Amino acid sequence: MRFTARRVVLSIVLLSLTAGVAFGHISDTSWLMSRMARTREKMGVQRLKVQLKCGLDKDEGKPEILYLKVPGKVRREHTDGAIEVCSAGKCMLKRGDDEPVRQPEWVYLQYLYFVETNQSGERYVRLLSALKVDTKVDTLTRAGKRLAIVLGAKEWERDRPQFWLDKERYLPLRLMTRAGKTLVDIQWRDWGTRVAGDWFPAELEIRKDGKLVDRCVTEHVDVNEPMPDELFKLDWKEASNDDS
Repeated sequence: MRFTARRVVLSIVLLSLTAGVAFGHISDTSWLMSRMARTREKMGVQRLKVQLKCGLDKDEGKPEILYLKVPGKVRREHTDGAIEVCSAGKCMLKRGDDEPVRQPEWVYLQYLYFVETNQSGERYVRLLSALKVDTKVDTLTRAGKRLAIVLGAKEWERDRPQFWLDKERYLPLRLMTRAGKTLVDIQWRDWGTRVAGDWFPAELEIRKDGKLVDRCVTEHVDVNEPMPDELFKLDWKEASNDDS
């Protein structure tokens, strides 16, 4: 009888531990960020040219071209002729003959994963701290068909800074951050498609306070083609600020 009771107690303990691993225990943040960084590094991607169709309506998107180059260089050519350039974590937007306008800090965040390589992952750990993502709070949730680790919030908290990471593939899925009082929601959707593989998501979506402000669908990706540094140069000294 005593032996049976011990087996029952042991079974309960094991079940509790298993449930903790499956539903409650999340790995150390530094380890997760290192895995994410190594996942990107192993791809060997230094340069990407991404052809997009961008617009609030999927069926009426207009063609744009996105150039991404390690380390930290971005150029996005909009259909209306505007050019967005990022370097060293700062972005500017220039329209025609107008003076360039410095973009909000969050603009660079949608590109950071593609243009920065840091195998230790410490860059991402520091970034989450700077964005006030409380990595002591975590949970698991669904992001479409993928299971995501959520750092910074519980299932019911969608108004807090947080970062979502694919639990099995260690790819970024979602970042929610504050720009002043505005909640900016960046989503990298549907990795692993025939068009883009794991080089780039099938969709990139931006929302502000829940309102869709930008959506891009990936049409084609070229990997590691030559890109001269001149492609990423604009006159930074004359830039005014746009803090929206």
